[in-house]
Amino acid sequence: MKKTVLLIITIIYFNCEKEIDCITIQDKYGGNGTFYFEWDRTISGNTDRRIGTGSVSEEVYNQYEVGDTYCID
Repeated sequence: MKKTVLLIITIIYFNCEKEIDCITIQDKYGGNGTFYFEWDRTISGNTDRRIGTGSVSEEVYNQYEVGDTYCID
């Protein structure tokens, strides 16, 4: 019984754990109160290039430069 409870707690813990995704900022742009980072989502071993964009606050936008690593948690 104790092993079952421990197993259930372990499964819940790992399923609830947040992943931290980090990107390298390729470009940044903004205007009219909206600010965006752009990044390259090319997966190793894959030739398809995917460009991602994400909206950030003005405060975050001003803290980072192109080439910086930005982590989303």
